[in-house]
Amino acid sequence: MRNKEANREGFTVYELGYLILPSIPEDRLGDVVSLIRNVITAQEGIEIDAEAPIKQDLAYSMTKIIGASRYVVSDAYLGWIKFEVEPAKIGAIKDGVEKMGEVLRFLLIKAPRETTFTLAKAAKAREVVEERPEPTTVPVEEAVIN
Repeated sequence: MRNKEANREGFTVYELGYLILPSIPEDRLGDVVSLIRNVITAQEGIEIDAEAPIKQDLAYSMTKIIGASRYVVSDAYLGWIKFEVEPAKIGAIKDGVEKMGEVLRFLLIKAPRETTFTLAKAAKAREVVEERPEPTTVPVEEAVIN
């Protein structure tokens, strides 16, 4: 359930950005996201906004050790959830997400209530930039200086 109303008294808005291991089948991504949501709701957090995870190449390889297995990955599913919760309960949320084997990395920050950036908007902006023609350059000898 999403709540777009003003902050409840004593609650703070947070955003949890996460990377899910690429070895998770796409049909199980919803289950992993539900587990993350359950960690938040178990602490009486209320979801404000979210974006479903999408597969992204990583800027560098990352390693995750689960039991005796070591995973080195160069891509992952990237998603985020914005929610509000009492600040005293944020540690339990952090601990709960850290224990999830499916989560490669996550970042938990205080955030504004409004969502100004989404992965979909970023992808669209990247497409626009890639479609632009290369700028023409003029050799220095031909440049006119005023």
